[in-house]
Amino acid sequence: MKKIIAILFSIFIICFSILFIVEPKKDFSENENRKLASFPKFQISSIIDGEYMENLGKYINDHFPYRDLFVSMKNKFEIEILNKKLVNNIFIAEDGYLIENYENGKNTDKIIKNLNLFRESVNVDVDFMLVPTQISIYSDKLPKYASYGKQVESIKEYYSRLEFNNIDVFKALFENKDKKLFFKYDHHWTMDGAYIAYLEYCKDKGIEPVDLSEYSVEDVKGFKGTIYSKLNYPSNLEGEDLRIYKKDFNLEIEYDGKKSNSLYNMDYASKKDKYSIFLNNINSFVEIENKDFKGLEELVVIKDSYANSIIPFLVNHYKKIYVFDPRSYKKPISEFINEKKIENVLILYNANTIDNDTGINAIY
Repeated sequence: MKKIIAILFSIFIICFSILFIVEPKKDFSENENRKLASFPKFQISSIIDGEYMENLGKYINDHFPYRDLFVSMKNKFEIEILNKKLVNNIFIAEDGYLIENYENGKNTDKIIKNLNLFRESVNVDVDFMLVPTQISIYSDKLPKYASYGKQVESIKEYYSRLEFNNIDVFKALFENKDKKLFFKYDHHWTMDGAYIAYLEYCKDKGIEPVDLSEYSVEDVKGFKGTIYSKLNYPSNLEGEDLRIYKKDFNLEIEYDGKKSNSLYNMDYASKKDKYSIFLNNINSFVEIENKDFKGLEELVVIKDSYANSIIPFLVNHYKKIYVFDPRSYKKPISEFINEKKIENVLILYNANTIDNDTGINAIY
């Protein structure tokens, strides 16, 4: 019997090895919305320091045959059979929420130092908004006795050590937690969550906010975002609505040089990555001109993807908005601000990803 099992196991390994070799390799996982690891370049130095084997392991893991299926089966077993409430760093929470865990930052000192150096390099005050995520606002939905990091305390540390004008949105979001401020199956906030933060921004800047009644509403069905992709569970999930607030603007927009007149790319409505509807996915530099705006005020936004769904509200108040994603924009943003004599600068990130964001780590 043992011999038969060994033979069957050997056949299994051989078959999957052949599949791994002959199966076409993809560069991008639509399910996980990320680039897949490429085959590592052979170098003696990377062999010696172990980097080559680490990258080879990532490549094999990313391109393993039927990877999504096996991940889904594994997670289903852990959730339904083992009754685990934390799987792949995702909490199985109440009311159908899948909530990403928060791990205390390891790069906080470095990021704060670089942000303060950036502040010294520009000639204007800088607004800073660090947005809490589901784990802080909907902590009551977490499993009993769940152990997670101290996100709110981390946000307070940033605010206390930065030489910025801090716009704290935690209280406003928490007081409106009965509304759907975050997606159930994605790590982003909804436009309703972004609107609450927009109101706080307007209050801080002395701006009269635009009421939501001035916007039309469109719901995109079947949104299953990044958190769901980490679990692939449950497999028959229909997804949720992604609500969009639209308003008629006379806009001229350039997304990395490509011209448009819309803050939304509805082509993504039929794709898995529906959040990319906002601001046409990821771009290193976006320039938005509101031709209806009578003033000359301009705004620079340095951001992660959370800002993509608040900018449709901010565009009411500025002639031009320049949007930078430091992960891919490689020129000094401070030089742009100083040369253009921009008087309004907003840095907006979410608290769960700022620690690992290569852009904010190297902003200065």
